[in-house]
Amino acid sequence: MGGPVQSIRKRWYSLTASPKAARKQWGGQYWEEDDKGIRHVACRRCPKFQPEPPACSVPFGSPLRKCVVASMEAHLHDASGEDVLEIGFGRFALGRNLVRRSGGTWTGVDPEAPEDGPVRVGARVRGHAAAIPFPDETFHRVIGVQTLEHWGQRLKGSETRPPDYVTCLREVWRVLKPGGRLYLDAPIHLHGHEMFILGDLPRIAAQFDPGLWTDLRMEKWRAEHDPLPRYAPGPNLYPQWEREVESYPPEQVEAVKQGTIWLLAITARKRPDA
Repeated sequence: MGGPVQSIRKRWYSLTASPKAARKQWGGQYWEEDDKGIRHVACRRCPKFQPEPPACSVPFGSPLRKCVVASMEAHLHDASGEDVLEIGFGRFALGRNLVRRSGGTWTGVDPEAPEDGPVRVGARVRGHAAAIPFPDETFHRVIGVQTLEHWGQRLKGSETRPPDYVTCLREVWRVLKPGGRLYLDAPIHLHGHEMFILGDLPRIAAQFDPGLWTDLRMEKWRAEHDPLPRYAPGPNLYPQWEREVESYPPEQVEAVKQGTIWLLAITARKRPDA
């Protein structure tokens, strides 16, 4: 899915992203909710789905990346007047463009940002989910796009023990204003921490202390992919799975190999009374 054409399409899509168009496209209900409160975004119900011939209208990327783009548009088009922090911002500019064009101020924190950069709202700052270099209650919203699954892994070049998810989420909670919003997404059955490889939603949900967070919601994008093809986990992933998976029996890992890669989107709010 790489190459110069895909790269150009990706950059152009990000440069021309329109919050106004996203609000219009994502204004209706595009999910079905089950009895556990989990929202299922089936491909056939997604506004990006085109029926003839069956395809996703996002013009670049893997099936997972297309869902990432769709979920970002659905959740990040309404940042007017907000200070928004993106954790692990990388090179994909869609999130920052949506935030800025909808009237918000975007700030980025990344472990590989320059060390000598200014630590101020609106800048790109070196940091990590477990060590965010901003004061308490700085941001209206915190977002993380395809980074959550790695928070519990050792940082590149570091021999120290990786932070746990409770520590990271407590740090995110600290820099959010009371009532502030959280948006995170992560691939399931791809890579990262073992609970994301196995798709263990109860364990993932348990990382969010109900004394700190409210309105916790999970969305499953592309788990129901018909009529689009299955996005199968490939053998190239298995060595990483062997390194990461410690708490699940081999038969569960084998079952995942027969499944499909999908996107988990998580939203929550900082309890205003916490």
